[in-house]
Amino acid sequence: MPRGRRYAASSLFLHESFKKLTADQDEQFFFVTGTEIEGTLVLDQWAEFAHQKRSVVGVTADTRSTHSLLIKLEKFGHRLLAHFHSHPGKGVEATRPSGTDRRFQERLESAGHVAVMVIFSRDGFVRFVRLDQSVEVQIHGQGVEEHEPGIYRLTNLD
Repeated sequence: MPRGRRYAASSLFLHESFKKLTADQDEQFFFVTGTEIEGTLVLDQWAEFAHQKRSVVGVTADTRSTHSLLIKLEKFGHRLLAHFHSHPGKGVEATRPSGTDRRFQERLESAGHVAVMVIFSRDGFVRFVRLDQSVEVQIHGQGVEEHEPGIYRLTNLD
């Protein structure tokens, strides 16, 4: 079995991302970029864009805004490393990718993107997903517990 891509994130970045993603009742969605160090993709910077529509059960990005953002990342020599979004509901099951999520990830992977899909539940579960291979994730810091491979739970939520 081929070794999966390696991603790293700080517990603080995941906690701050959770706050942004669950600030209101509607789903939220943003891209993440960062540095690449010795084969590890470090998720450490939000790359936000305008949304066309947000609701409790879905979010749609504004195509023009996402394209402009991707052009900006390329201009600065950065890549799309992840896309973070929230789901309604609580518990680990709330982090399962929807059909829409899977189709978006399939399009990215078939185009050669290294991006990992990261889904947050309303109570702090976080799932990292790549459809083409296993995902290796390193979390630095405290306040995050591994629930099972690729799935974590944020602790000490306010």
